[in-house]
Formats: sequence, structure tokens, C-alpha cells
Amino acid sequence: MKLLSIAYYTFIRNVRDIKAMTAFILLPILMILILGKALDSAYTPKKIDPMNVGYFTKDDGILNSSMTEFLSAKETRSILEVKKVNSLESGIDQVKSGKLKGLIYLSTGTSDQFKKGEQVKINFYSKEKNSYVQPVLESFVRTFNIGNTLIKLNGKQLQPNSNPSIIKEVKLVTEGKIPRGIDYYALTALFQSLLFGAIFGVFAITKDMGNHTNIRMIAAPIQGSKIILGKLTGSTMTLFGISILIFLISKFAFKANWDGSLWIILLVLFLFSTISVALGMILAYLSKSTMASSLGIFIVGTVLTLVAGGFSRMDGKVIEMLSYLSPNTYAQKTLFTNIYEGTFAQSNILSLVCYTIIVVTLTFITGRRRVA
Repeated sequence: MKLLSIAYYTFIRNVRDIKAMTAFILLPILMILILGKALDSAYTPKKIDPMNVGYFTKDDGILNSSMTEFLSAKETRSILEVKKVNSLESGIDQVKSGKLKGLIYLSTGTSDQFKKGEQVKINFYSKEKNSYVQPVLESFVRTFNIGNTLIKLNGKQLQPNSNPSIIKEVKLVTEGKIPRGIDYYALTALFQSLLFGAIFGVFAITKDMGNHTNIRMIAAPIQGSKIILGKLTGSTMTLFGISILIFLISKFAFKANWDGSLWIILLVLFLFSTISVALGMILAYLSKSTMASSLGIFIVGTVLTLVAGGFSRMDGKVIEMLSYLSPNTYAQKTLFTNIYEGTFAQSNILSLVCYTIIVVTLTFITGRRRVA
């Protein structure tokens, strides 16, 4: 009961701090709105460049001639950038190395098999699970009706130089598959603001030091660990409540994409809120100063957000290594994977749980040393 009382009054004290509550609600909302709208073009594709594809054939008949004409047509070149390779092995090696996104291959005697009415195949090699080259090739296949006979148009056999319009337009729908600017910053700005929300953990410690409430609490018949846990719980619930409110505003007012599993979203927000408050309490126990702790939160929060790509996407081995030190990395990866791929990133959520356990443990260690 004493633990719950400490948690409850810590929560109430935070909520009654109107200035702090207003700042931590409005700031991320404005950041999501401004950055999401201003940088939307950096995240939403306006044009997709032609895909680099190789072509190798051992066939010297009508199918090879028709395929060559098909691949060199203006309509096809707007979708595929075709490069002829010297051998099948060379083409496959270039696909494996990433120089080519795919390889189209016709084997020996394919055209002769056509004429005999035998079923034949156009081979396509790719590392990608779903490549938009496949529907383009299927358009060619449907036109020539591979597997039965050569296509005839109006009773006449199709000639290699007839230049028919046989390309079917394939519309690439990216909506809901990749984040827009508003979707990206709805997550990253939220986690950045939650890191800065570590100030509630600082207040839980330094306010009691300022009014000497901590002396009375230490003298009271209650374990120091319960005092620490009570303050941690109360401040975490404050920050968790703020995160849910921002989540709801960005989802329903800004129409940001949060179409993932609700329980995963809430779990990540709760764990991240706990981490942030614990970091604030650690800094407060170490510095014993609201000003010094706040400065530390600003510096640490900015760096952790930066290396995790919270401001903009960043590349490089050093940045990648530093990103593993940031809880933002695991939280963002968990939610992005769940929302846009529909999968549960178990490794990322476990990393976030471990991160939570580590910082909470450090909170108890620094808190008990402060009491001692």
C-alpha cells in the first residue's frame, strides 16, 4: 500500500504540473506535424527508376527476336534497363552481387519447342522475393501464349518486327507499404519526446530533495527500494499516459499509419517510458541537481535520437554501431517492422526489454547509494 501511495502521489504531482504537461504534449505534436509535412517528399516516392536487369539467350529463333524487340521497346525501357550479359554464370554472379536486380534467360532451342507446340519456360533469376519484373514478363508470356503455340493476331502469325503494344501497365502501390513523412515522424518524434520526458524522473527525485520530503521518507518505516520503485512507477505512468495521448492524436487527427498490433504498440510505449524515467532518475541521483540533470537529458536524448535516425535517416558503420546504444533503435525497428511488414520483431523487443532491465537496475543501484 505504501508503494502504491508513493506511485499515486508522484503521478498526481506530475499531472498537476500544468506547464510541464502542456509542453510535453504540444511539443511532439508540433514536431510531428511540421516535420511530417515539410519532409514528406523525402519519404514518399514520386518516381521509380527503371530496374537494372540482365538478359542472356542461347536461342536464335523467333522467340529470342521477339523478346529482344520487347525489351528494347520504349514502353519497356521506362520500366526495365536491360543489359546483355556474356554467359548465364556471369549473369547469376551479377545478380548475387547486386549489380543486377534480375536475369532473364532463354535456353537453347526454345523457339523450336514453340513450333512443335511443346511447353517452354522463360527463366528469371532474382534475389528479391517479389520483383515487379515478373508481371512485365507475364505480360509477354500472355501475349505469346507460351505452352501451346505462337500467338496469332487476326489469323496472322506475329512477326518479330511487327512492334505490337503488348506491355501491360503495372501500377506500384506504395501506400501503407512504406512510411510517409507524417508516418515516419509520428514514431521518431514521439520517442524523442519520451526521451526528453525523462525530466519527470528527475522531478521525482529533485523535488523531494528541495522540500526535504526525502528525509521524512527515509526516516519512515518503508524500504528504500519501495520508495524508488514507487517514484519510478508513478513517473512512468505519467509519461506512458502522455505517449498514448500523442499516439491517438497522430493516428486520428494526422492520419499517421499506426496499423500494427495494438498490444505491441502499447508494450513498446510502456517499456520506452520506463527507460526514459529510469534514465532521468539515474541522472538526478548522480547530479543531485535539476538543472544539471535537465542538461544531461537534452544532450543524451539528442544524441540517442540522432544515431537512431530520429531526425533523418543516416548511414555509415560508425552511426550503425552507435545506434545499438540507443533504445530508440529497438523501439522504432519493432514498430516499423510490425506496421509495414506485419511481423513481430522478437529480437528487437527482447533488446528493448533487456535495455529496460539494465536501466531500472542501475536506478536502484544509484538510488540506494544516494540513500546510504
